[in-house]
Amino acid sequence: MNKARHLLKRPLFLILCLLGVTLLACGPFLTGGLWHGSDLGYHLRRIENIAMGLAAGQFPVRIQSDWVNGCGYAVGVFYGDVLLYAPALLRLAGVPVSAAYDAYLFGITLCTAAAGYYAGRRLGGGRCACAAGAVLYTLSAYRLCDVTDRAALGEYTALAFLPLVAAGFWRTLRPDRARLPGWALLVLGLSGVLQSHLLSFEMTVLLLALAALLCARQVFSRAAFGRLAGAAGVFCALNAGFLLPLLDYYLTGKFAINQPGGVEPIQANGAALGQLLGLPYTLASGQQAELVQGMALTPGPALLLGALAAAGGAAYALARRRDRRAAACLALAAAGAGCLALSGNFFPWDALYALGGAAQRLVGSLQFPWRFLGPACLFLALAVGAGLQLANPRLRAGAAAALCLVAAVAAAGQLRAYTATAAPESYTYGTEEPFWQMGCGHYLPAENGPTDLNALPAGPVWADGITLTAYEKSGTTITFTASNDSEVEAWVRLPLLWYRGYTARGADGSAPAVTCGENNLVTVTLAPGQSGSFTVRFTEPWPWRAAEALTALTALALAVWLARRRQ
Repeated sequence: MNKARHLLKRPLFLILCLLGVTLLACGPFLTGGLWHGSDLGYHLRRIENIAMGLAAGQFPVRIQSDWVNGCGYAVGVFYGDVLLYAPALLRLAGVPVSAAYDAYLFGITLCTAAAGYYAGRRLGGGRCACAAGAVLYTLSAYRLCDVTDRAALGEYTALAFLPLVAAGFWRTLRPDRARLPGWALLVLGLSGVLQSHLLSFEMTVLLLALAALLCARQVFSRAAFGRLAGAAGVFCALNAGFLLPLLDYYLTGKFAINQPGGVEPIQANGAALGQLLGLPYTLASGQQAELVQGMALTPGPALLLGALAAAGGAAYALARRRDRRAAACLALAAAGAGCLALSGNFFPWDALYALGGAAQRLVGSLQFPWRFLGPACLFLALAVGAGLQLANPRLRAGAAAALCLVAAVAAAGQLRAYTATAAPESYTYGTEEPFWQMGCGHYLPAENGPTDLNALPAGPVWADGITLTAYEKSGTTITFTASNDSEVEAWVRLPLLWYRGYTARGADGSAPAVTCGENNLVTVTLAPGQSGSFTVRFTEPWPWRAAEALTALTALALAVWLARRRQ
């Protein structure tokens, strides 16, 4: 055991450990191919469209062109995608989209393991305990389900930043002597979650609010509250380039996502208790089999058994004497159990939904209660790490190795079962893989009522009196030559979904009005006798550009400040 503890102190061994767990977690995706997942086509299309937008000179790519019959879709406004620019750049370099996705998955998985280890160390854990916690978190059954069956790129990316949020929040309340202060770690973690998955960010903020209430005495001390307020300000400035366009559209526009009836009750979508515990279960009345059956909606045996043992050991230690480490272990295990309860179909989500108003929209937006399994896995992994810290030093390495072995065997079995269902496929372009069309329904414009996807035209449509002689479409930019030979205003309706920001400019410098027309399509109105060549494109409003500049300046200032702090 002394040799094992000495080995764990070597940085090279820890690096190889994190790299090994990453290779195991990504095993099926190291072949250059992809196995189908529920959301795979959606995210491949996002990557491909970012690459197409960059190639066309757009930055950032707000309206992605190759959606809904080429009519454009504002997924870049509503869904954070800054990290997807990395695989998009690989696409521009000629790398097939399947290989670009695999590279992205490998990088995010490695970051997940590293973040889990780093967060544990910042919370006061030893190398052995933190390494075990990181392995168990990275190989948790639900995270692997996100990667495989669900292909939930946004959610599994957010899980890579969640450990930084936990460590950052605690170290903002109780600072340590690390080079990266707690508030900066909190900002980094929250920014990563926000830019990865908006629903995960909503859940994270909700859990932080609950944690703040439980730690009200520390939170509302003058020093800690000042640090939290400062972190909130830096977070807003760092993410202004995403937050301002998102809030601008959501609060002032009409889209499917913010219209009455845009959300539904979610309790029936929760996981059964047996499923959460990895036991046999039966579907409850109202549960939709396709949403829960066959998916690993559980933390997995290593986390459940490890957290149970840790909680038992902590309770025994507390019964003998007051011990802050034991109390922290019990608190983390309780937080994990609470998130497991939130994930179940037995939690009264429908009662909260029935309150109406903001509560209804917040609850309905979560869609699936079992999303709380992500935070549950983190809390349980931290509880296991805290429990190992309480263990006898002579037994700690052996217990950690045993838990990691259980996690590895369970993960290997889960991945093997996943790959046995289908053969891997390779895609050169992100538009080759079929995807669920309604997956892009949330951000459809609804200025003139719901958008009818079946009635979208393949080309321009114009009113009587219009003579159209030339037409060219490249992405979300359209150039056409037309004349209005009538004595009244006449319109040209283009195959572009209308999002505020589209403008038209004539070759002679004129600026015809651009409005939302029938079926929420971009409509250009020409005055009587007006003629010429006109170009329609999406142009970001100047406040958006100002917000992007603020984001860039904040990121640069933070980078310079951290570089100087390390000197």
